[in-house]
Amino acid sequence: MPEHRFDLFAMGRSSIDLYAHQIGVPLAEVSSFDAYVGGCPTNISVGARRLGLRSALLTAVGDDEVGDFVLTFLEREGVETRYIPHKPGHRTSAVIMSIQPPDKFPLTFYRENCADRELTVNDVDQAPISDAAILVVSGTGLSHEPSRSATMYAAARARAGSTTVIVDVDYRPDQWVDRTTFSSAMQSLLRHANIAVGTEDEITAAVDSAMPADDAAARVLTFGPDTLVLKCGKAGSRVYSKDGPRVDVRPFKVEVLNVLGAGDAFASGFIYGLRNGFPLARAARVGNATGAIVVTRHGCANFMPTWPEVETFVAERGGWKWESVA
Repeated sequence: MPEHRFDLFAMGRSSIDLYAHQIGVPLAEVSSFDAYVGGCPTNISVGARRLGLRSALLTAVGDDEVGDFVLTFLEREGVETRYIPHKPGHRTSAVIMSIQPPDKFPLTFYRENCADRELTVNDVDQAPISDAAILVVSGTGLSHEPSRSATMYAAARARAGSTTVIVDVDYRPDQWVDRTTFSSAMQSLLRHANIAVGTEDEITAAVDSAMPADDAAARVLTFGPDTLVLKCGKAGSRVYSKDGPRVDVRPFKVEVLNVLGAGDAFASGFIYGLRNGFPLARAARVGNATGAIVVTRHGCANFMPTWPEVETFVAERGGWKWESVA
């Protein structure tokens, strides 16, 4: 395997995330917020870095103090930011969230005229993606041009080299005209993927059908990936491969505070496992651990665990035994 400068290059959304300070009340009753950093690829890059990997991020920010807020946090975390362009005339995006456990976590995107939608093919050419072992791209990067073309180009360029392409399906319905449009774009992106990651709702959206999860997973694998990892929340995760049986990966039981960011934490743990040569199921078990830790915490990127925290968490819950074959 060739030596890579980065373990991970993530591409796509970044934002300031405003999380309700008051827990268990609707947004209309919230009186204050905590400000964090978010966005699927941004969260993954921070999560991977905290676990000890070398991570870089390709997003875009506006010429505003919100962009400064995002970049300062990333630099403090040790994520490589030198390839992140500023987009004059555009705003760094924002998200507002209320937290109403156990099952209500509504969020509102402010993504009109946002900078990260303006990523271009030229921005990709300026980023050393071939120096990364893994590229992560996400479905929301496909929602608008020019970031759609840039995302497709980055994935194709990486797949043509020695970089593993992970597609986080990341389906956000309010960012799309309809599900069919999303499905068409996602299926094109999946042609360049080695690995796809998503929830059941996301993979059924990718195939534009309400079929059972196992059938949807089989369809996704026909589009290009060799592996699909299904995030199943409190049920753990599943690994589907073209050349093997489905593997159900055991969860960790925790008391949930906030599920937002759990999937990105899962991805960071899964990527850590891949980079350390773990079998797919054990890598997914690491993802289950990092995801379980984050659902007990208030936010996303700011609360990603370190590897010593993961080891302690797992040791307290019976160790790394991970799989049962379906």
